[in-house]
Amino acid sequence: MENIQDIQPTVRTDIRNSKKRSRMCMILAGGGIAGAMLVSSLFGGTHGTQTRHTTARFQTHMVKARQAAISAGISPDAFVRQIQQESGFNAGAGSPAGAVGIAQFMPGTAANLGVNPYDPSSALPGAARMMAGLASQFGGDYRKALAAYNAGGGAVNSAVAQGGGNWLSLMPTETQNYVATIMG
Repeated sequence: MENIQDIQPTVRTDIRNSKKRSRMCMILAGGGIAGAMLVSSLFGGTHGTQTRHTTARFQTHMVKARQAAISAGISPDAFVRQIQQESGFNAGAGSPAGAVGIAQFMPGTAANLGVNPYDPSSALPGAARMMAGLASQFGGDYRKALAAYNAGGGAVNSAVAQGGGNWLSLMPTETQNYVATIMG
């Protein structure tokens, strides 16, 4: 296996720079193939070769995300919305906190999972397996699994211990928004 530290994206993008487009894509991403086709018509077409390649990559990554979710036994629609929220399906995305790749893994987490965070064929199945494990850890509560993916399992356990059924209100605002955006 290649050393993850030797692999660098060609372009690093702070995913917050394209929020408006990301929100639209996230809404459409839940629509499966029909949503992908609509995204293609909105962002593809005659806007140039780069846009067509980007749209084709988006569609390919979205299909891989759905397949990874189905293989892991989690909701493909929720997982697609999660990856859209994480990176906008940009395999070269990076965050100010140091998370990288399409699933926004911290490098240590990616290494522990044995995935290349910049390779969607590796990162998407790894993220889906991680979400399935988190969902199982939290008794099938996908909201808690999402919060744990975003803020860590310890933070979720602490919030549940403190707030019981009101646990989400004790999580950081970013995590509350993350869960609300993905779960609707």
